[in-house]
Amino acid sequence: MRKLLGIIGKPLTHSLSPILHNKAIEKLAIDFKYEKWEIDESELKQFLINVKKKDSSILGFNVTIPYKEKVIPYLDELDQLAIKLKAVNTVKYENGKLKGYNTDGLGFLETLIRNNVEYENKNILILGSGGACKGIALFLAENKVACIDIVARNIEKAANISADLIESGLKSKNIYWSELPILNIEKYQIIIQTTPLGMKNNNYEINFPYAKLSDKHTIIDIVYNPIETNFLKNGKIYKARCINGLEMLVFQGYHSFKIWTGLEENTELMLNTGIKLLEVKNE
Repeated sequence: MRKLLGIIGKPLTHSLSPILHNKAIEKLAIDFKYEKWEIDESELKQFLINVKKKDSSILGFNVTIPYKEKVIPYLDELDQLAIKLKAVNTVKYENGKLKGYNTDGLGFLETLIRNNVEYENKNILILGSGGACKGIALFLAENKVACIDIVARNIEKAANISADLIESGLKSKNIYWSELPILNIEKYQIIIQTTPLGMKNNNYEINFPYAKLSDKHTIIDIVYNPIETNFLKNGKIYKARCINGLEMLVFQGYHSFKIWTGLEENTELMLNTGIKLLEVKNE
């Protein structure tokens, strides 16, 4: 029986997923293990071929930057949500096939609910146009938000996501990254940062109009290491409500684990473990 789980992406030096999952696995007292596999794009196809071999012990894995979309051509099946989102963050081996899922949207929605963030009929601004943006945006589009605008360097990718949002009946427009410093952000209630900018060892400063923020804004950075990015630190200065990406990491991982094993992890244990680790790392 396959009992090995993990995560693929690059870079993975910052990833807390193995620690959080293994802590939860230990609590469940089951014979599973979660590892991380940092691979180059040139190795992606062969990695998936190897997973499908009969002697592989890998049951499933998470997918992170930059492979959430690139992994799709090598999968045998996608569930309906992954088809709609056109991005995958969870893969499971079953009966000789690899099936892709997306739990990013579920993880993000649970973060909003856990923090009592009102999202229905709200205007949302998303920074970035990668797989995480797509998963969050198209999932939120099904949950009664008013509009979702996307700011991105890759305006073509942003336009494609906006087109999907509009097709679902939502208002959406794409905005060039260079326009961000002068953007009228007063019209948005929720601002979501989905790029790797601000990640540990990535000191790039987002040229954002922080002075236009107020206590009417909720800003969320899906980066979780450091526990408080510069984006969130600056947001706090102007009284915005700030939420980091740890809860999304835990909840999307919880749903992934349930897909792989049918079992439920202790999310409070994972959250507390993550907070303690990040507090130590960032002292």
